[in-house]
Amino acid sequence: MKIIKKLLFIYFITTSINVYSNEVDNFIVSYFDSFNKADISAFHDKFHNPFIRILNGKTELIESNFWFNFEELKTTQWVYSSILNTNKIFESEHEAIVKITYARHNKEGKIYNKGIGFMILSKIDDKWGISTYVNSSLPEEGIK
Repeated sequence: MKIIKKLLFIYFITTSINVYSNEVDNFIVSYFDSFNKADISAFHDKFHNPFIRILNGKTELIESNFWFNFEELKTTQWVYSSILNTNKIFESEHEAIVKITYARHNKEGKIYNKGIGFMILSKIDDKWGISTYVNSSLPEEGIK
């Protein structure tokens, strides 16, 4: 009986971790999807307000619901962005820290810029969102 209880406990923990993992993975895919569609409302909905943005050494508390300008971004080479790699540094039922290596692509599909960002995610009222975003190499096109 003890073995069965231990196996059930291990199964429960493994299943729970996979559920959170899938939620975080789905959030990241959804974030990039809304960014690539330049869907202003869907993109800004990915952030808990207020949130902290640390960008190129500058820390700001962002309280605006609409702080990114896709029209400005579209005046650059940008056509879409892609995820090159993700690494979950920490993950729990309500928090996650994810390192994302991404690329920006031009109309030929070629990468013209790469970056690494860190998302600190939190699940508030059953909704995942970005509480802090850190990036030391993000191009600032579109950021107000």
